[in-house]
Amino acid sequence: MANSRLAIAIHTLGVLAFIGEKSVSSKMIAGSVKTNPVVIRRILANFVKSGLVEVQMGAGGGSRLARPAEEISLADIYLALDEGDMFDVPILEDSHQCPIGRTVRPILKEVFFEAESSLVKSLGQFSLAEVIGQVKERMSARYCEGTED
Repeated sequence: MANSRLAIAIHTLGVLAFIGEKSVSSKMIAGSVKTNPVVIRRILANFVKSGLVEVQMGAGGGSRLARPAEEISLADIYLALDEGDMFDVPILEDSHQCPIGRTVRPILKEVFFEAESSLVKSLGQFSLAEVIGQVKERMSARYCEGTED
């Protein structure tokens, strides 16, 4: 089962990076993401707690990046979502009847921890600015493909 929350989170910050210094409403971001503004506000709340986003309330308010997109890695975004462990491995009591069940779960917990650590390390190699740079390149290429010389 796929989880799109990270993609939505990156898209959300991508909109802020693309717009620049101007504040952007959650409604505008939600329109870009094709989701409800409440979903965006919940994600933005996590970003405010982690120092990735600043929010200005009231008329003309909205959200903007708290630091340059070059200084925000995809790992920062992933960790800001604070969703807990990616994999859940309930530990069985020593009294559990099956010795395989009692033994395999702590091993799986170690394997899954290593897998998630590798994911975070890999995401740390990419900045939000790099992702938005690629978006801009592809948008420009599409625009150029549709025009005549």
